[in-house]
Amino acid sequence: MPLSSDLYRELEDMVGTEYISADPVVLDGYAYQRVGEFDTASERQAFTPRPEAAVLPENTEAVQAIVKWCNRRGVSFKASCTGYGPWNAMTREGAILLDMRRMNRILDLDEKNMFIVVEPYVSFGQIQSEAWKRGLNCNIIGAGAQTSFLASHTSMGGCGIQTVSMGYSGRNILGVEWVTPTGEIVRIGSPGNGSGWFSGDGPGPSIRGIIRGCNGASGGLGVFTKCAGKLGPWPGPAELKIEGTSPEYEAEIPPLFDYHILEWPTWEKCADGLYRICEAGLPYALHKAGGPGSHGAIVTTTNNEYWERRKAGELLIPKVSMGLVMAAKSAREHTFQVKVLDKILAETGGRICPVGEEPTFRRRDFLHMVKACFVPRLAFRLTGAFTEDGMIGIDSIAHATMGLRMDEAIKDKYAERGAILADGTYNTWAAMWEAGHLAHFECGHQFDQMDDESVRGVAEMMRDGMDMAEKVPLASHWIAPPKMIGPQCENFHLWMGAIKRTFDPNLRSDPSAYISGEEDYE
Repeated sequence: MPLSSDLYRELEDMVGTEYISADPVVLDGYAYQRVGEFDTASERQAFTPRPEAAVLPENTEAVQAIVKWCNRRGVSFKASCTGYGPWNAMTREGAILLDMRRMNRILDLDEKNMFIVVEPYVSFGQIQSEAWKRGLNCNIIGAGAQTSFLASHTSMGGCGIQTVSMGYSGRNILGVEWVTPTGEIVRIGSPGNGSGWFSGDGPGPSIRGIIRGCNGASGGLGVFTKCAGKLGPWPGPAELKIEGTSPEYEAEIPPLFDYHILEWPTWEKCADGLYRICEAGLPYALHKAGGPGSHGAIVTTTNNEYWERRKAGELLIPKVSMGLVMAAKSAREHTFQVKVLDKILAETGGRICPVGEEPTFRRRDFLHMVKACFVPRLAFRLTGAFTEDGMIGIDSIAHATMGLRMDEAIKDKYAERGAILADGTYNTWAAMWEAGHLAHFECGHQFDQMDDESVRGVAEMMRDGMDMAEKVPLASHWIAPPKMIGPQCENFHLWMGAIKRTFDPNLRSDPSAYISGEEDYE
């Protein structure tokens, strides 16, 4: 049910006429979401339900006032920062969206203790540009440098190409300011007693598992208005020498850095090599190199350039391959890294792939790995749309390489019927976490969202992937419903339901990408 004029005026009085809108044209900008066609009843319809209004609070007190108003008036709400995919969408009628873009300040950058404090709309790219000047860096996630640092740390997934050396957002989070679903302001960790933002824990039990767990509540547990996060070291220059025209850039690889595409004959040998590479502490950045259809698009500027280079045999990225960046602090350490890498490759049957040694490829992909993580606009440019097929998991390196191998059968089936891009290899992706102690993999494929058969085929492929992940089990996370995979993982869905009911008794914080709290999980 649309907001009545009286309710709209009450919100307008809180934020001002300029910072609220119910214009359908404006609201459709929030309703259009990546792969929204798989969350809606009609095919080729990427528009999820419109919010009834978009409201732009300017500070924590305004957020608190809006949330308390929602509880009094029986209106659902969801907060959004930079937004990425259906997790950002509304699903309930009569719900409003809190657009956090006015809260966009870096509040502190503690160079000595290597952490930063930000509001919701500060991006990874902004933080990195400031951190590099101080010899620091941040772990940019796979969704890209344009996404919200706070959302990744408090509310969403948080891995990327540099997670191997700088850690995962869910464990890099420090102090947090949280407006609960009922409108209470809670400061978690050291900010709670005025001691600064250096810790997200203590005294007493940590509640980081309650507010976010592995992948976060995606707007289902209120609004996070400030957070602190860890930074990592950056041994490179304060500024890279970057050339090119937006958004296609390339950069010379600085001294003491090294970049390669590595390949192995089998996934088993790849896993062996990755364990040893991570154990030796070599990677600054490390991830699964995509097939020609994604990685090839990253290192080309147009589809025409991609096709010409592909025909010329210049983008033949092997199926079993990984992109690696090493960064040393001295010439002696750099020499050591090179020798150790050579030894590991020789002993595990790997080699440095020639395609990654081509100068233009090297300059473009190196920059992609240290500055942007993924650039979805480039990686999935060939068809204009992509999604994961349900084969997703977080566990060990061997678990990830097993999942990548298993996905080949799914990919072949749907590539042959023309539902997805047949790129000659596989557009799967994986990233190692925290010195290789964990690994993440996901099997993303490109499709044509303007073609009914492609959309239907991909929807079927996603169900196949989730079914396979459930049977193995691979513990598919953000695509599969919690009730499907919870029994494989200590029944976490029961805890999620209990948390939701406890902190949101009125069910006002939109649960669509979390858990409703209403369903019977007993």
